Amino acid sequence: MNQGEHLNKYEDDQKFTDGDQTFINEQTDDDKRFSNTVVDNKEQSGLEALLELDNRNKQEFLGSEEKGVFQEFIVICQIRKDKYISEQDPHLQFLMEKAVYKGVQKILKAQKIQDKEQWQKEQQRLMRLFYSDMNIGFITSTGQLKSTVFIYVHQTIANYLDNRQINLNFNKEDLKIIANYFSIDERNKSSKSSPEFTSPILTKEKSEKEQFKQNSAGSKTLSQNEGEVENQLKRSLPLCHQSNWLKQEFIKKDYFKKQFLILQKTNENELKSGVQIFFVYRIKDDQIYAVKKSQLASNVISFFDVFSTVNLSEITNDQRKIREAKILSKLNHPNVLTLYDWWIEEEESGYSLYLMSEYCSYPGLKHQTNDLLNYAYYYLNPMNCKEKIEQIKTIMLQIMDGLEYIHKRGIVHRDLKPENIFVTYGIDCQLQVMLADFDQGKDVRESKLSIITDEKLNDQDLNSIKSRNTINSGTSGYATANSQINKEYDKMDEFYALGVTLLHLILAFPGEPKNRNLYTNTFAISDISDVLLLFDSWAVKLVQNRHPEFNFQQYFHLMELAKALLDKKVKEHDHIRKIIQSW
Repeated sequence: MNQGEHLNKYEDDQKFTDGDQTFINEQTDDDKRFSNTVVDNKEQSGLEALLELDNRNKQEFLGSEEKGVFQEFIVICQIRKDKYISEQDPHLQFLMEKAVYKGVQKILKAQKIQDKEQWQKEQQRLMRLFYSDMNIGFITSTGQLKSTVFIYVHQTIANYLDNRQINLNFNKEDLKIIANYFSIDERNKSSKSSPEFTSPILTKEKSEKEQFKQNSAGSKTLSQNEGEVENQLKRSLPLCHQSNWLKQEFIKKDYFKKQFLILQKTNENELKSGVQIFFVYRIKDDQIYAVKKSQLASNVISFFDVFSTVNLSEITNDQRKIREAKILSKLNHPNVLTLYDWWIEEEESGYSLYLMSEYCSYPGLKHQTNDLLNYAYYYLNPMNCKEKIEQIKTIMLQIMDGLEYIHKRGIVHRDLKPENIFVTYGIDCQLQVMLADFDQGKDVRESKLSIITDEKLNDQDLNSIKSRNTINSGTSGYATANSQINKEYDKMDEFYALGVTLLHLILAFPGEPKNRNLYTNTFAISDISDVLLLFDSWAVKLVQNRHPEFNFQQYFHLMELAKALLDKKVKEHDHIRKIIQSW
């Protein structure tokens, strides 16, 4: 799954409309009203008194007649800051209050209230926010901060705020907050009116279930527990009906719509046909996730398509997409993207596969980057030599940890590249990279897939890991000749892609892949010493954000490893790791 944005396409102030959702990305400076709001850690008693007063005000509001003209809203905020900030920092709560109010003010500015003084007079009448309704925490297993705030909005302005997103810059704080506003009342109405899924299969099974329960009502051996009734019913059904029942565990109706609020989604035209990425919020666990939706080609999804683990010589695109979900679902490593859930939905246009994974973003202030190529361009390129080598060392060791983990479990990625490696903060606020986008991945033990989910290959099998390609795999510039159809693809081809990735960490060229491919292809057929000056001239011409003292000679020893990987002279994970550790 590629959550990343293209280097030459990202615009922080874009505005776009999609269906019933309008997203507004708008920049704003600090508000003087909040500029002196500071919490002194030595005055905790004053803070406690403030919270107690706030709670009393909330109880009075909830018990008043005034409450009847307000709607409940949920505001989901993503917090970006270059430096570490604790989720328990009291000052952060004041900043979140500030962000929520300012977001409403900016949205209404174009609709209803033009004057700032008028807004300050009207804000208490139009909305209420209480500190006890504010929750600040981490996004899934990463160190990215987010906040959930419940607010009360006057019904006269509710329609202006629902399904709106706004970006807020707080320059004095070196902080950016992205806030999404959703009406809880509107979602409650829509959830009540959502139709039940009444497919012919389910309708027949429901009637059989009711009949079975009626016939069994007088039986002394049948438990009255509903779950046991259902289990006995499943065992009593013919085999074809049992498979249909199992199928319903994966084929759902309106599940995505009912479970998630969409914070943002990629433009469908920017991704390969039939694939969309959503950044979503799930209220039941107060978390932000990434969801990848892939349109399936088949009009009929069979039990075999979903559950089969047979290693087929011919595999459909639908089965390949489902295979990605099955591969990711059995992996658990800090340097491999975590898949939390997957399912298939029946929709008007056919069937779609949904993969719900952890949301990964490097939450920097100036540049939000999701993948390693963007991180290399925006963050590694400007670094001095010493700092950059340390960062590259950290990144490469983590990639090696992730690669060795999947290889030991018989999995080859087959499309390793910086765009398929995500970047974020760990809980310890250190850089963390994760292998992702396994839609071309393959488990070489697929015929006996995953009775033991953490089963490891022995050293002999690990060294001989290979897979025959039934498609042309990989991406131009990273793929070897073995990526072609009917060729044997093995871990040495993964190491080749790792060598190309290392070159892009040394210097990332912007724009379309043409310049990057020329850079790596020239390197692959040349001696290192022969191309240093040529590459320096390209860097001066094309890479404006490089460090002023950058030159390729400073990274000669890193380029030696890249060359060895491209020439397939380094064959073991441990050998590569030792070279990296020596930098």
